[in-house]
Amino acid sequence: KSHPEAKREKEPKKPVIKKPLNAFMLYMKEMRAKVIAECTLKESAAINQILGRRWHALTREEQAKYYELARKERQLHMQLYPSWSARDNY
Repeated sequence: KSHPEAKREKEPKKPVIKKPLNAFMLYMKEMRAKVIAECTLKESAAINQILGRRWHALTREEQAKYYELARKERQLHMQLYPSWSARDNY
């Protein structure tokens, strides 16, 4: 026997609100193109390893720029989405 499939009304999907980027992610976003140009690598994992090593090699003062950007991004995110929780996406 075949059963006619009941057409379910699809719930409109809520837009996914991403987490604000942390300091390291902001650093990666800024430096990725430079590393790719220098190393001619295509593998994301290898590029991420290089970026990770370079991040750890930075002084606290050099990293501070990215921590400040991340702090500002978090503040903006909290203003735009005051009731947002990372759990909303799962």
